[in-house]
Amino acid sequence: MDMNAQNGFTIIELMICVMLIALLLTLGVPSFTNTIEQNKLATEINSLISTLRYARSASVKTGKRITVCRSNDGVDCGAAGYEDGWIVFEDDISPDGNLDAGERLLMVHQALDANYTLRASNSIASFISYLPTGGTVNANQDRFVLCKNNNLSKSRALFVITSGRARVAKDNNHDHIPEDDAGNNITTCTPA
Repeated sequence: MDMNAQNGFTIIELMICVMLIALLLTLGVPSFTNTIEQNKLATEINSLISTLRYARSASVKTGKRITVCRSNDGVDCGAAGYEDGWIVFEDDISPDGNLDAGERLLMVHQALDANYTLRASNSIASFISYLPTGGTVNANQDRFVLCKNNNLSKSRALFVITSGRARVAKDNNHDHIPEDDAGNNITTCTPA
């Protein structure tokens, strides 16, 4: 055995290893980041659909009008958009889409991360109310649109019909932009 022999990498072998690691990171990190973003969008829209299904179910179960409204303080209705948070409450004493004295607060959802918007079309822009029949008071082919950085390729949509049913929009062409019932991409993060 030669006592002067040295083990290790040559500078060329080390440079090749560093280049391979850099290449793998360059290819892998953006894909991983996109996967994380898509999962976050799915989580947030699923949270909203769960809230709407809860409100509809609570209305049918209790026989009371149940309202979901945007709220930035977890107590009162009124915020720029649903991204600021929302509340669910029994809207039966004064059924006006506002949490009044004596009406029971059922759920509070905190604000989304700062770079997300969650807006709804005009008739449900401030609130959506469910009746004991399971239908809605004010929704008629309406939608919620969730976007990250106001980017449609980083968005999800949720449609609500008069019967109270809510469903997540499909993306049949896999371009990461939700489609309406006619198969057309939604065109804005702030529906009218």
